[in-house]
Amino acid sequence: MLLLNFLLVSIFSLFQISCNGQSTNNNISAFALLSLSGATAEATLEDKFQSVQSTTYYRKDGNLQFQDIVIEYKLKTTKEDSESVIGYMGNPNEISYNSKTGIISGQITEIEDSFKNNSIVFSYSDYTKKFKFYLTLKKEGKIISIREITSTPPNAPTIPPNTITLPTISYETERSITYNGGIPTEYQIIRVKFQNSPDLSTFKRLDAYLGRPNIISLAADNFNVINYMKVSSYDKYAGYFFFSSGELYASYKIIVVGSTDDAKGNRSIDTVPPPPPASPCAGSLTAPITIGNCSTHCLVVNLVGNQMEYIAKTSVSTTTEEYLYLDSSSSTVSGSSGPVGLEYIEHFSPISIGAYQTNPSTFDVTSYNNACVVLSSYLVQEGPGGFKDTYLTTKVIVP
Repeated sequence: MLLLNFLLVSIFSLFQISCNGQSTNNNISAFALLSLSGATAEATLEDKFQSVQSTTYYRKDGNLQFQDIVIEYKLKTTKEDSESVIGYMGNPNEISYNSKTGIISGQITEIEDSFKNNSIVFSYSDYTKKFKFYLTLKKEGKIISIREITSTPPNAPTIPPNTITLPTISYETERSITYNGGIPTEYQIIRVKFQNSPDLSTFKRLDAYLGRPNIISLAADNFNVINYMKVSSYDKYAGYFFFSSGELYASYKIIVVGSTDDAKGNRSIDTVPPPPPASPCAGSLTAPITIGNCSTHCLVVNLVGNQMEYIAKTSVSTTTEEYLYLDSSSSTVSGSSGPVGLEYIEHFSPISIGAYQTNPSTFDVTSYNNACVVLSSYLVQEGPGGFKDTYLTTKVIVP
């Protein structure tokens, strides 16, 4: 409908021009120009990649000589669930990207970083060739950002004829959180070290390869590694090989390969993922429960059906108290407001002997989404014996 209206307005405008005595041919040319201006425009893409780096490695497997091209990247913001990072590999004069259609054609292969490793590994059985790559960020299947990379073929190394024993290796792993645009992303961090700080000055090459335990393997020459996911060179200043993975619960095999001028060696180790962080509700108590001693200061928690109730209590044993304050409150384990607000009582002299308590605080456990709740009470008393206060707090499971 919008296109029809546009055409009608254009024709009417041209008719007015014709009536003013101008050439009809010029009018037709003008109309043709208007029509052509509606051709498909190039898509405007935003550069969402913070950095992109490619490194090429030589690899020999039997009689075949490969090159492995590792493309590592960082995004400026955390990747959304509907987004994916896909790399395309092709011959430089064949692969191309059409900015009008948003389509890449002529590629040899394409690989998605489905493991959230911030890297993609391409392999090819001719180590002498140069390739062009397109690294793309797609949202719902459409390219929204793209980077072009051209690789440099690796040099074929001379495999040392002799064998050397590499120092023993160990690893440590932990979880790490990074923030992009305020959005947290959690990674598994793996550091592989040589034990006992050995002298590594004679080694010309020290590389570590990470992969699936049943897939990654050492080639027959005991020098090259095949079917790996990531590679890391030894950082002599940090003193370890470094890997990060978006797979928090994955186990890996890591193969370390080293060589001197005339000898080669390798080590391997299997990793176990770091344990998940302790639940924020760890150590929570189950209602009904009484926290403290009600003759001095306590917090009584009960559960009747779906209703959780808690009351703060204290007892006054003399008539000489000059001030009494008692409250009860709730919060989440992260410190936010809980399901019920603050309840408190406050008394000034004269204060009678007897038991004191706050009004009952009650909430429906079926409408509270957290697995536990933090319940607290604060008591202040002041009299001839001076000022004294006590504070009670506990985490209670919300069934």
